[in-house]
Amino acid sequence: MTVLAIFLLIIGTLLVLMGALLILIGTFLIAIGVALILMGAALIAVGTFLLIRRLLGRDRTRSHSW
Repeated sequence: MTVLAIFLLIIGTLLVLMGALLILIGTFLIAIGVALILMGAALIAVGTFLLIRRLLGRDRTRSHSW
């Protein structure tokens, strides 16, 4: 009976540690996903700003072409 208790204790501890590890990995992946979404949104905003500035600048003046 003592061997069974020790075996169950070891298996239970391993399951708890594996669960905690999976939660940490999931949290890390969520953080990476959020960072990628924010970087993508920032790039879209910058690209849109440059495109609109270029389109509006062409109508106003062509004093400089850079």
